[in-house]
Amino acid sequence: MNALNKLARLAVAPVVAGALLWGSVGVAAAEDSRPLVQIAAEEGVEDAPDTSAEAAAAGYGGSITRAEVLKRAKYWWDKKVPYNQKGSYWDINHGKKYRTDCSGFVSMAWKLTSSLTTYTLPNVSKPIAWNALKPGDIVLSTGHVKLFEKWANADKTVMWIYEEGSTATDMDHEKVSVSTLKNGGYKPRAYKKIK
Repeated sequence: MNALNKLARLAVAPVVAGALLWGSVGVAAAEDSRPLVQIAAEEGVEDAPDTSAEAAAAGYGGSITRAEVLKRAKYWWDKKVPYNQKGSYWDINHGKKYRTDCSGFVSMAWKLTSSLTTYTLPNVSKPIAWNALKPGDIVLSTGHVKLFEKWANADKTVMWIYEEGSTATDMDHEKVSVSTLKNGGYKPRAYKKIK
């Protein structure tokens, strides 16, 4: 009987530990009243660029059409790729893996040679006017980036975006107003090699 009790305790211990862990995480999240953007962890580290002949032959780091950028972005949206700065996920043709945070997502959509960060995306993009945003462009702030899909109204005051939002929201596809973005410090930019 003593051996059976020990065995039962060993079987129950992981379940109790797991319940305690999830319970404490749930309480912490429920008590946190900060906006989701502030809850997101700091961005990951830039990956080393892939300069192999295979990457170049597959078009990584080269020019890309706006339609292809959106097709690649939608692939991660359809797969519901979870936000994880330490994780990575394949692009649509399984040619390269990218970091699964906001700038890794944009790097994947733009088919770059590596996962850049919000601090290095300006190196491959240029500033544009708000009303000049086209599919595949980005809105970039200090520490976060969203991919522009299309305008949601004729006045160009609301847009549809794709983003790896945070650990709380993962992949997002939603409407956001230009005024909200401006208030959040976002600025519009276009990839230098987009066609």
